[in-house]
Amino acid sequence: MGPGQMGQRSGAPHDTGRYVAQATGRMRASLPPAPLGAELVGWDARLYPGLRVTNVPAQTRAGLAQALGEMGVEAEFFLLAVESFPTQRRYTHAQGEAFLRQLEASGQRIAHAAATLEVATQSYLTAMVAAYPDLRTVGEADDVWWPPFAGYELTSEPLEARFRRCGFAYRHAQTVYLSTHVEAIAEQLALTLYALSSLPPAGVAPMRALYQGLYELSSALQGDVVAHHITGVSARYPGLLASVARLRSLDAQEDTSLESDLAWAHAQYAQARNAYANLGGASANVHDTRAWAAQTAQEWRQVVGFLDYLRVNAPAGSGRR
Repeated sequence: MGPGQMGQRSGAPHDTGRYVAQATGRMRASLPPAPLGAELVGWDARLYPGLRVTNVPAQTRAGLAQALGEMGVEAEFFLLAVESFPTQRRYTHAQGEAFLRQLEASGQRIAHAAATLEVATQSYLTAMVAAYPDLRTVGEADDVWWPPFAGYELTSEPLEARFRRCGFAYRHAQTVYLSTHVEAIAEQLALTLYALSSLPPAGVAPMRALYQGLYELSSALQGDVVAHHITGVSARYPGLLASVARLRSLDAQEDTSLESDLAWAHAQYAQARNAYANLGGASANVHDTRAWAAQTAQEWRQVVGFLDYLRVNAPAGSGRR
């Protein structure tokens, strides 16, 4: 997330009932409509009919349906938790801490669900190939079963802004790449729900589309989302779990005052503005660089404006004292 883009469940495994009903209702309302002619039912009701491929053993089908269902529930929870943070309009540091615990627990559950899904998907695809040998030639050129996905954007304020309102430093939340990971995870989880919500009964879509779609969902979740955005331990670009730990450490050890954030944002804005002013020339490359520098300076100006607004308008008792 760029600098100027300004909008509780415990860690226990899978609840059902009221929470799932609420999350499912909100997420279904936000997803694009199902393809024309498809029955308008929830993604969870599509799993067993969509995977009922002849000659794939029933136990294998059931295992994949269960794994996809687990991932779907985790996707709904993650998206709802991120969109609804903080859950009350009175921002407190305790709410920020609670949300960090939610992210941590959700990331761990998603990593477990993705590993389970990878195993179940491989078993299912192996059974498909054994029954239909021509599927051995399926590759990236083959279509998936779902229509083009328009993407997913969070409708709430950026995480940096929401953490700042809760008393965390804006610069700390940005330094640890927390919003970058949350947005990447949310994008893939929203795509997963979109794909499951448009899964047709087996035999309606080409077998190759089912094969390629299942492969893409599983590999993206396990190979990218989990490996890079949740459990990654790179010192330069740590994953979500490491980012949460790093944010806690910075919050405990460094200055988190609004004044320190304002001084930092003013310095970033001045640096971006000077970079723009020092660019010259009329070549296409220079023109593109100047446009980027101007956009960067504008984004930092917006961050300064946001922090100034908080300084003037933050209600007494908000954030951390």
